[in-house]
Amino acid sequence: MTVNRRNVFARAARSVLAVCLLSFGASGLWAQGTTGKIQGSVLDPTGQPIANAQVFIVGTSFAALTNENGLYFINNVPAGTYDMRAQFIGYQSHLMEGILILADQTLEANFMLAGAVALEAITVTAARAPIVPRDQVSSKAIVTGDQIDDLPVNDALDIVALQPGVVQGRDNDLSIRGGRANEAVIFVDGAPVR
Repeated sequence: MTVNRRNVFARAARSVLAVCLLSFGASGLWAQGTTGKIQGSVLDPTGQPIANAQVFIVGTSFAALTNENGLYFINNVPAGTYDMRAQFIGYQSHLMEGILILADQTLEANFMLAGAVALEAITVTAARAPIVPRDQVSSKAIVTGDQIDDLPVNDALDIVALQPGVVQGRDNDLSIRGGRANEAVIFVDGAPVR
């Protein structure tokens, strides 16, 4: 009987040992991740670092800005093959195609941006008259002589009647901004003229 007990104990010990070994091996598989990391630098043509350059994986939301030393990193990138782009205003962007990201590994991807981009000249033209004068506190319509030549009018009242906010009544009374004809006052040199 003691021999059988020893055999049973030995079998039980081997089973426990096998379970322990399998669980340690499986825990190694469970610990493996599915994401990787990308790091690197962005330099100008002279080899100087470019601060605040954009580095991003094309077609995803993964992106980073370089620090003052031109270095960047992007964490938790799903394993796979991607295209990456680095860009900064004034330089031609640089595209790297087919970058392979492996799980639980750090990939180094360094970029060197090509020389400055030549931009077209910008012409700024100032308006002849200011759009809104600073001393004007109410709106007003200004009709120039060129505009009067193009209008279908015979006298000055017809010009006023064509302005926004003016309605001409049955008796050719003009109602300006909803006011009646006797409410409108015209001042000439500070004196009311009716």
